Amino acid sequence: MEIGATKAVQDRLKTIKIEESKGASLVFCWDTHLTKIKGRNVLFIVNASNRYTIAMTDIEPRNWNYYAMYISRVIYGVMQEMGYSEEQIRQYFKMSGDTTVTKTHGKKAVGGINRMVMDAQYFDKKLEKETKYQWELSEYLNRDICQPEGFDAYGYPSELFKLDIERLGIAAKRKPAKVIDFAQYIENNRGTND
Repeated sequence: MEIGATKAVQDRLKTIKIEESKGASLVFCWDTHLTKIKGRNVLFIVNASNRYTIAMTDIEPRNWNYYAMYISRVIYGVMQEMGYSEEQIRQYFKMSGDTTVTKTHGKKAVGGINRMVMDAQYFDKKLEKETKYQWELSEYLNRDICQPEGFDAYGYPSELFKLDIERLGIAAKRKPAKVIDFAQYIENNRGTND
């Protein structure tokens, strides 16, 4: 697994060596960015393939010292919350290989992070106190329709993450997800709103 670090995260990780990306499959790449939202430091953990976003606050200093392990545990915990079994999560981590901290995974992935940061500014609820995983903010961000790097159609990051897990063969294929073909939608609805 590759954990990409933006400049803001690299500045915080002074003691950790940042490597070049080795070109891992984007589904196993998570880019991270640290910014202030509503006066609190928020760490965004964004999958480079599907733009699934995890928002974390109140990261303790010791977690920065063991950054790769911390991020892996966060992803593991969120996958549990999503309903994946221990076996499915272990399979994902086994397929992802050794965890390394790298530079980010391209302009489109960084653009996705920037979009999530911008969207978070419009989140109209307070960030939860005394909790690290900002569930409501994460859910809000994962309902943003996008076309991330790993897909040629638009969809919600939460649905696209599930599709990636299915494509890997970790989870059984479900009914088709809510993937929206905007060109077809516009063509089908042309003239109906006049």
